[in-house]
Parts: sequence; C-alpha cells; structure tokens
Amino acid sequence: MPGSIIRQYREFKNYSQKWVASQMGISQNAYSKIENNITQLTVHHVRQLSKILEVPVLDLLKDDFEIHRPIILPKTITKDQLAERIRMLDEKLAAKHVLKHDNYMVAMSLLIAAENTIAAVH
Repeated sequence: MPGSIIRQYREFKNYSQKWVASQMGISQNAYSKIENNITQLTVHHVRQLSKILEVPVLDLLKDDFEIHRPIILPKTITKDQLAERIRMLDEKLAAKHVLKHDNYMVAMSLLIAAENTIAAVH
C-alpha cells in the first residue's frame, strides 16, 4: 500500500510526520491518514511527497517495496565472522519461497560463490 511505502521513506530520512505534513501544508493528523491508507492519495499529494522525500513518484506507488538502511561494512572481518554471516544468509534464503522471488537463483549463486571464496582463503 502506498501509505506504508511513504512511511518507510519518511522514516529512512528521519523526518517526523509533523514535519512532512507542514511541508505539504496539511495537519499531522491528515498526513497520518495518508500513511495509514485511510485517505486516498491525490496526484498533487504524490508529487509533493516525491519532492519532499526526494524519491521518484513511481517508487511511492509500488506495492512490493522494501527499503533498508545501507549496510555499514566493517573494515576487517575474520574468516569465522564471514562464515557466520553467510550461514545466516543461507538460513534466510532457505526460508524464502523460490517461486515468489525472481532473484532467488541469483542470490543463491552469489551465496555459493562466497562460500567457495571462503573455502579458498588460506
């Protein structure tokens, strides 16, 4: 639903509902109804939100969208730590339904390549 996508972008930017609402010229309560999918978005609202949140209009309208904070990679990692992270990824991928994820095979290929790289490390 667009409201939950908008919420994710807003939270990613660390903006409050009150601040976004003020930028739109509406009350925080009215804005909350947008995020909770109570109020249907108008084209004008989508354009405003696109500008405020600095994202393309189409990204606000996607139904199957996930947003994640960027991963901060450590400067160094031990072989055991890397192996543990790969094991956790393997468990997460195993829990996913193959037919529901277009990139499942790509992810599995990357996981296998990473495992082979670790095995080659001396």
